Amino acid sequence: MKPMKSITPGEIELYCYFARHLGPRFESAGLRIQFHYNQTPGIHLKANTSTEYKDAIIKGIREGLALRFPEFPTTASVWITEITEHPIDSSANAFYKAARAMIDQAFILVQYQTSASSIEGGVPNEKWSQIDSV
Repeated sequence: MKPMKSITPGEIELYCYFARHLGPRFESAGLRIQFHYNQTPGIHLKANTSTEYKDAIIKGIREGLALRFPEFPTTASVWITEITEHPIDSSANAFYKAARAMIDQAFILVQYQTSASSIEGGVPNEKWSQIDSV
């Protein structure tokens, strides 16, 4: 998938919970993040978690930002404010996937907002009404 030129997410907060069935158990993880543009730059973990999960979360966010928001300003910050961890089902892989899904979620919102605001009169065209009905 090629990176697309896009604007950055605004001051938003998102939550994502990832779960996948793996036969007798699940693989799961949840994250809440905030995008800030007037705080200390970088990725900041404001919630407690193990080093193993922390590294996977940060890797997922960095890789997601590089793909979806290649022009994400170095002066911006991402705060990880909540971590949903299951004692058996959580894993570094699940947290990596949740972090990547979080950035994809922000990207989709930005693309939709950008397209919707460019529509004359704020009325979605046929393309967007099909997406909304899914």
